[in-house]
Amino acid sequence: MGLLQRVFDDAGLSTLSLTQVVEITAIIKPSRAIFVAHPFGLTFGGVDDGLTQRALVEAMLDVAATMGEPGIRDSRFLWDRDDLRHRQLRKQRR
Repeated sequence: MGLLQRVFDDAGLSTLSLTQVVEITAIIKPSRAIFVAHPFGLTFGGVDDGLTQRALVEAMLDVAATMGEPGIRDSRFLWDRDDLRHRQLRKQRR
């Protein structure tokens, strides 16, 4: 996505990547990215969590409008429902 993002940016379109693993995103170097510490498959929050989903979209719009320099910004959204993210990052089952 980072390569396409730079092409779109060069064409004058504002882009923003969502990332769940900062280390990988840092290697790809997209123009702008926002880090979300949620489990894979639940990037925007739980299925029944409209408040978090809306807040994340609003945070993304804010970052897209205010982040002038390339980089990765922490959204400060953390998954606190269970240890699913922790298990996913360590490739553990239950």
